Amino acid sequence: MSTDAAAGSGPTGSGAPPNDWAAQATAKIDEVVSIVRDKTVRPVGRVVRILILAFLTASVGALLAVLFAVGVVRVLDTEVFHAHVWASYLVVGGIFLLAGLFLSRVGRGQD
Repeated sequence: MSTDAAAGSGPTGSGAPPNDWAAQATAKIDEVVSIVRDKTVRPVGRVVRILILAFLTASVGALLAVLFAVGVVRVLDTEVFHAHVWASYLVVGGIFLLAGLFLSRVGRGQD
């Protein structure tokens, strides 16, 4: 038996394989990798993108809420209560208290 026949080069013994098994194996591996990427990496990428955008939105929203509260306290202090900052804090605190009670009631489903 020749070394070409033992290597599986085909019945012709010319040394050229009948099928290019290396190219077929590479194509199959590429297909499997594409399927795995479509089933795992892309959905995880979407979830991560959504989480990042949600975190960014929450951060910007919290920043805007703090800046709004500071602005309201300053306007109430200078324009309404004339340097009685405790009254401004009382009004803004009462607004936040009512908003918190409302959100807590909505979150429970109004049992």
